[in-house]
Amino acid sequence: MIVHIQNPYENLKTEDIAKKIIGQRMFMNWPFLQEGQVVAVSDSLFKYEMMVVTPGTPARVISNPHAPQGLGHWKMKSERIEQYYSKRCGVITGNVDILLHVRPLKGLKRLESGAFVKDYEGPNKEVEQAVQMCLSEVISEDPRYLEREAPPLSEEFPDGSKIFFLGEHAYGVAAQVSATTNTTLSVILAFFPSELAENEKFKAVVNNRQQSRYYPSFKAAEQVGITGRALGKITSSFMVITSDNQKTNLGLSLKFEAKALKVIDYSRKEGRNWDYSQKAVDLLKEYKARNLSFLLPVFVADTGLVGNVP
Repeated sequence: MIVHIQNPYENLKTEDIAKKIIGQRMFMNWPFLQEGQVVAVSDSLFKYEMMVVTPGTPARVISNPHAPQGLGHWKMKSERIEQYYSKRCGVITGNVDILLHVRPLKGLKRLESGAFVKDYEGPNKEVEQAVQMCLSEVISEDPRYLEREAPPLSEEFPDGSKIFFLGEHAYGVAAQVSATTNTTLSVILAFFPSELAENEKFKAVVNNRQQSRYYPSFKAAEQVGITGRALGKITSSFMVITSDNQKTNLGLSLKFEAKALKVIDYSRKEGRNWDYSQKAVDLLKEYKARNLSFLLPVFVADTGLVGNVP
C-alpha cells in the first residue's frame, strides 16, 4: 500500500506560511508524531524568522537569503526527507519545497508561581521537517505534557507532610507542614541551636581561608611523582582487603565524584576535571613517602599505577 500526502500549504507563499506558523506548536515526524515549536520556515532561497527590527516595536517575519553553500545544503535536506518517506515508509510526500525549523518539546517546567508550562529544546537540537508532514493539532494529546495552573497549596502540601525548608534561615533542615492558606504555608522546623553554631563556624572557615594555588590533576601527579590514574585512586576512596579479610580504605578522601563533594582548601572541580591545591600536593608527597613500599605491589597489580620514583 502506498500513501499519498496532500499538501494543504501548496498554494500559499512561504512568507504567508511563516507568518501563520512561526511561534506556534506543531506535531512533526508523521506518523510517529512529536510536538515541537516552529521557530523558522525556509524554502530553497530564503529562511524566514520572527525578529524585532526596531527596539520597542513588535516582532515581524524577516527573510534572510541562504549562504552560497547553504543552497545545496538545503536541497540535500529536502531530498533526504522525501526519499526517507518514499523508500522507508511507502509514503509519497510530493515535492518538499518548504521546511519547518522545529524545536522538539523537552517536557514541562515549573514556574515560580507553581504553574507547569511547556519547555522546548534549544537551537542545538533544532530539526527540519517538510511542512506537509506536520500537523497543527491532534485528536488526543499526551496528558503528561498538558500545561496546567499551580495546584492549591493544601493539595500539594497536605497538613502533616514532611518537607525540606529552603528559606533564608535554617536552610535545608527537615520540616513538617502545620497549616496552609491560599498563598502561605506554615511549617514546624526540626532545628537545633547547635546546628546554627556549627553552620556559622563552617561559614567562617570558608570566608577566612587563604587563597591557594591549584594545579590540574596531571600537574599535581607530576609533582608527586605518580601517574594521573594513581592520583585519582589515592585522592578518592581506595578500598583494599587485608590479610584478615577486612576492607580498609587507604585513600585520602579528598574528592567524592559520585556525591559531587570536595574538601575545602584541598580540592575543587572545574567542569569535568579535578584540581588540587599545594596543601593537597604536600599531603600526597607525605602519603607517598610513608606508604610507597606498602602500596607498590597494589598499584603495580592495578596495571602499573605508580610512576617513576624520584
